[in-house]
Amino acid sequence: MTGDKGERALVQEWRDILAVHARTACEIDRELHQYGLGASDFEVLDVLVGEDAEDGCTFRVQELADRVHLSQSALSRLVARLEKEGLVDRGICSEDRRGVRVAITEAGRKRHEQARPCHRAVLERMLVKS
Repeated sequence: MTGDKGERALVQEWRDILAVHARTACEIDRELHQYGLGASDFEVLDVLVGEDAEDGCTFRVQELADRVHLSQSALSRLVARLEKEGLVDRGICSEDRRGVRVAITEAGRKRHEQARPCHRAVLERMLVKS
């Protein structure tokens, strides 16, 4: 680092990134409330829909946690709630009986489809620079 001024600029850039993330996440939470979803709920559904293959591909909880940037325990609680709402299914991993796999349900697909335009509009509004 080239001195105190460079370090301050680096720290300020980091804080600016955090501020954009916080404002965007709050706005997503506020807008998706009408669909019964929060930002993390939608992110899980979005990953499952975006990566789901014809053969019913699923994700292990740890793989999903890495993609949505939540701890495994936080994601497990979130997935349990989404399962209770009928938006995802959980099952034992066939390769490793200790693992849990998560798949989106048809109800989850429909909810995602309803909420997606709202989510993308928030991203467009908050992140696209003119």
